[in-house]
Amino acid sequence: MDTSSNSNNLTESVSNEIVSTTVDLGIEYSELALDDFLADGILKEIPIIKTIYSIGKLGLSVNERYFVKKLLVFLKEFHSQTLDEQKINDFKFRFDTDVKYRNQVTEHLIVYTDSFLSVDKSKVFANLFRAFIYGYFDWNHFIHLSTCLNLINPKAFSYLETLAKHDFKLQEGDKDANLIRDGESESLLYSCGIGYETSVWSSGFNVSQLGKDLFNYGVT
Repeated sequence: MDTSSNSNNLTESVSNEIVSTTVDLGIEYSELALDDFLADGILKEIPIIKTIYSIGKLGLSVNERYFVKKLLVFLKEFHSQTLDEQKINDFKFRFDTDVKYRNQVTEHLIVYTDSFLSVDKSKVFANLFRAFIYGYFDWNHFIHLSTCLNLINPKAFSYLETLAKHDFKLQEGDKDANLIRDGESESLLYSCGIGYETSVWSSGFNVSQLGKDLFNYGVT
C-alpha cells in the first residue's frame, strides 16, 4: 500500500472534519473503551473512522485505537462549542483556498493529537485551536502552546487554576501566597517551561504568558 497516498488520505479526511464534522456530538468518546473502536456498530459508520480503517491505521494496536479516541474527543470538543460565524468563515476561506496552509494546520493537529498521553489534553487542544481561529494569538504562538500542552503533566492544571486566583503570581513574604506554595506542583510548571522565579534575589513564583494563555484559552 502506498504510504504517501495513505498519509494524504488521512490528512484530507481530517481536514474535512475540521471544517464540517460528521462525528456524532452526542457521544462521550472520552468514556469509551479502546475495544469499542474495533467493534461493529455506530462508530464504524463515522466517515473519519471508515477512512482510518481503509488505510490500515486502525487495527489491533492500542496506540492506533487511542489516536482515534483522542481525535474524536478533539473534534467533539471543537465542534460542540458555539463558533463565531465570521471568524470561522474567514478561517474556512483560507483553509479551503490555500492548500499549503490547509496541510500545515491539519498535519499539526494530527501530530500533536497523536502525541498526547492524556485524552483530556485533546479537549484543551481543541479550545486552543478555537482561540487561534478567533485571532487571540497567531500561528507561532499556537505552536508554542501546543508544545507546552504536550509537555505539561495533567496534574498541574489544578495548580494553575489555584494560581489564576492570585493573578498567576506568588510573591515572597505574602502570607496568603505562602499558604498555597507547592514545590511539587511548581516543579511541574518549571518542567514544561511556563513557571519561573521572580528573580535571583527572590523566591517568588510566576507563571509565564504561555502558561496564562494555556490556562485561560485552553483549560477554562
